[in-house]
Amino acid sequence: MVYWRSFLPFFVIAALLVALLPSGSASALGDNYVGPQFRRYYQQHQGMRVLGYAQTGVVIAGDRAVQYFEKGRIEDHSAEVADPRWALMYGRLTAELMQQAPWGVVNNTTFTYGDLSYLSTLKQDPPPEFSGGTIAVEGGTFVPYHPQLGSAPGYVVPSYFWEYMNRSDLFPGGWLHDIGLPMTGVLNAETVKHGERRSIMLQAFERTVLTYDPLNPPGWQVERGNIGTDALLLLGRPGGGAKRIEIDLSRQWLYAFEGSEMVYDAPVSTGKDGFETPAGNFKIFAKYRSKTMSGSAGGESWYVPDVPHAMYFRAGGYAIHGTYWHNQFGTGRRVSHGCVNLPLHAAALLYGWAPIGTPVIIYH
Repeated sequence: MVYWRSFLPFFVIAALLVALLPSGSASALGDNYVGPQFRRYYQQHQGMRVLGYAQTGVVIAGDRAVQYFEKGRIEDHSAEVADPRWALMYGRLTAELMQQAPWGVVNNTTFTYGDLSYLSTLKQDPPPEFSGGTIAVEGGTFVPYHPQLGSAPGYVVPSYFWEYMNRSDLFPGGWLHDIGLPMTGVLNAETVKHGERRSIMLQAFERTVLTYDPLNPPGWQVERGNIGTDALLLLGRPGGGAKRIEIDLSRQWLYAFEGSEMVYDAPVSTGKDGFETPAGNFKIFAKYRSKTMSGSAGGESWYVPDVPHAMYFRAGGYAIHGTYWHNQFGTGRRVSHGCVNLPLHAAALLYGWAPIGTPVIIYH
């Protein structure tokens, strides 16, 4: 079964375009540093494709070394397993995000991790003849949601995902170990790529989210989503310091920091002449997932319904929020009535990342 979720009114504006974590977000490391525990694996199994750029250095989580990349978290389990194919493991990031960050946007699409959590309850009964393992069915391969692939309800994995999952050159530990069990059926989602709105197919697994884009070049139509980036922004960086937001009015750009490390940046559009965004030191004091904004000043009146992910930092209606009615972010054009306008995806990520009390520092 294919599930569809459409945009909210106006949310199809291409304001999602430029809110991407810079590819050098390992920039604090100076380059794409891969820890020694993971370097050989990264080099031998197309690490740039299956993991992307490093987003952190190697950190200790619990009693093992881990490292975050754009497309996932790789973990060193060598002290626990005898089979060398299973010494390294992808973290169960999808499952963690579904539980801990339901508000978070999935890989710059029209779904949230809360949507995935709900859809994970819609399992299909196994075929009548099914006794365990996997089985070819209409539309793909039926996989039970059972750790030993026993006879249980589950989901159909379409052929384009199934073929990708079973590539031993990419996933030497096997799909069950490296991808995990499917947690939803295949979903019809929308995203924005290269300035264009696109329809893609998406399916959630325990350790990744797979996407299928028929407009990608052959051989690259199936990709792992950037859930490592999602996890760092929505759940916080291991060992990260205090969070703060800085906004450069001259550059029209926002920066998010944890301690001394910049973890995210995005273009903005701030207050136009006569409605300038104030410079100074503030703190987020209120947050609303959706807020109707209205006012009248300077000979102008406005009424904007359903403004998403609003974070108020100063009395008088000053907020950082998502913006569906223009895409002038980072262009130098200031078009707001004093608020800090962000692309939709950037606002959603920042909303999940910044708690009430987060400092907001605005300067020229």
